[in-house]
Amino acid sequence: MDDNLAVIGTQIKSYRLEAGLSQEQLSKLCGIDRAQISRIESGEVNGVSYITVDKIFNSLGHRLEPVKITNKKDYLVHPFVKWAGGKTQLLEVINSHMPKSFNKYYEPFVGGGALLFKIQPDSFSINDMNGELIAVYNCFQDEESFNKLKEELMIHESNHSEEYYYKIREMDKDEHFNELPAYIRAARMVYLNKACFNGLYRVNSKGYFNVPSGKKKTVNCFDRDNFENLRLFFKTKKSVITNQDFEKAVKNAKAGDFVYFDPPYDTWEDKDSFTSYDKNAFGKDEQKRLANVYKKLSDKGVYAMLSNHNTEFIRELYKDFHINVVPAKRMINSKADGRGEVEEVLITNYE
Repeated sequence: MDDNLAVIGTQIKSYRLEAGLSQEQLSKLCGIDRAQISRIESGEVNGVSYITVDKIFNSLGHRLEPVKITNKKDYLVHPFVKWAGGKTQLLEVINSHMPKSFNKYYEPFVGGGALLFKIQPDSFSINDMNGELIAVYNCFQDEESFNKLKEELMIHESNHSEEYYYKIREMDKDEHFNELPAYIRAARMVYLNKACFNGLYRVNSKGYFNVPSGKKKTVNCFDRDNFENLRLFFKTKKSVITNQDFEKAVKNAKAGDFVYFDPPYDTWEDKDSFTSYDKNAFGKDEQKRLANVYKKLSDKGVYAMLSNHNTEFIRELYKDFHINVVPAKRMINSKADGRGEVEEVLITNYE
């Protein structure tokens, strides 16, 4: 058995968690015994065939690729929440289209952070309009907040029930909710993401989280090892974390920096697309504003890459740039038949 398989287990676990699947659910998808999956994720690979591992990868919408650890300082980290539009399944494709070298990394729609944790730049600036999500990232920067976040998550785990879920869900309707300590709002966000239906993050027009319970008997809010590694990651990197408009988030980008845009996607004309990341709708006008920001960055000599649906509207907006069509698999939708293969575009302003 190739030594590469010793780290593939961590990759499988990362993909499974972002997809919001338990080991039991993954077992049903790929036809591999749950105990076998557990051993593989733990790094116990003796006697495991590539065929078995390939089946697991395929069931998660990924291809089995050679694993190369080129930097011993890299941390084994993965997204701590399931997020609509998460890029785990497209990381290798995105990585292959990135500039060979760049200075500072910017990601103004960071979401679950899959690409950030893949490339692990030494200096980066991440942003998201979701204040509760950013509260989680901020907790990883501060030791005291980090420990309080973990304690709060363990309280949620031990108290979990249907009644408890809806009690926590209602917290944002309190007029003093935003005055709560960041670690409490952060823990609530992670707990709801793990306990709600299909890992959706959706709010109504008033900004209140309104996803129903996933009806889980128990909830595991966080991977203990991943959290500790995330804390080390943010502790050792030069990071800026903001909660503001995307245009402001990249205003300081300079020539030679690299910006990756992964915005709420343009909607299909004939399909039900999920883009409800927050109460502020990201419609056609916002897509146009984003395209203008993209062009301004290009004029400054900033490397820019953008992901979106392969729609006529998006292709027209970025017709002067390099448009690469890539197949992707939707893992989040309120209806099972709404998941499946779709076409996305990866747009770059460089060869």
